[in-house]
Amino acid sequence: MVIPTRFRRAGARMLPGLVLCILAAGAAPARARTAWASGTFVYADLCTLPETGARSGQRVILRRSPNGDALTYEGAEHPGPHMAADMTVDDATKAITFAVETEAGPIHFEGVAGPDALTGTFEDETGAHTVHLPRVLRSHAHEACQGEATGSIAPRR
Repeated sequence: MVIPTRFRRAGARMLPGLVLCILAAGAAPARARTAWASGTFVYADLCTLPETGARSGQRVILRRSPNGDALTYEGAEHPGPHMAADMTVDDATKAITFAVETEAGPIHFEGVAGPDALTGTFEDETGAHTVHLPRVLRSHAHEACQGEATGSIAPRR
């Protein structure tokens, strides 16, 4: 087939775009993104008791990534943060479970990580304790405690 010169030039310019359209049509459909965005989600009620200067409360830091999730737990009565083991997160329901090994023994959590709070039950050597940790943008560990406003559990000593 002979193509006139004036169309060859235009066809050559259109050919890369045409090939791209043909390749895209044969490609697999795009996959939907997960229900949660990647990033760091901090749930905490850590603060300092004005009477004694002792810390109270706890902090849970959930890091979501396409390469895997990680969770760190920090309680006022446990020195330093602890990495969680056996963590599961359900993208559809936002249900979350994890276990942390501390010097005082294991702590297990089961609940829901919502957009504004982490709600559920911690279970340790003293029994089950309900918790409602608000989602925060920064640490308030050095600020004075405002009382039992968040409904979180009191320190277990």
